[in-house]
Amino acid sequence: MAFRVEFSELAAEEFQKLDKAVRERIARKLRTVAMNPARYLTRLSSVDAFKIRVGDYRAIVDLDWQRRIVFILSVGHRSTVYR
Repeated sequence: MAFRVEFSELAAEEFQKLDKAVRERIARKLRTVAMNPARYLTRLSSVDAFKIRVGDYRAIVDLDWQRRIVFILSVGHRSTVYR
């Protein structure tokens, strides 16, 4: 059973500001991650969250295993997303 993907308000705003081609690549990756999150997520050392790499862009996510939700906290270029 696949996980559900949800965006925080901040992540939704950041996502909409991205170029259409980048949004499509990230959306495609999120669909893949929803099928098997453990395979694609990398734990961040500074905070209790994970990252998803999509080229030069990153999605910072939290995972709820019980409710089966991938919650997107932030999306952006790797040079700014960690700030």
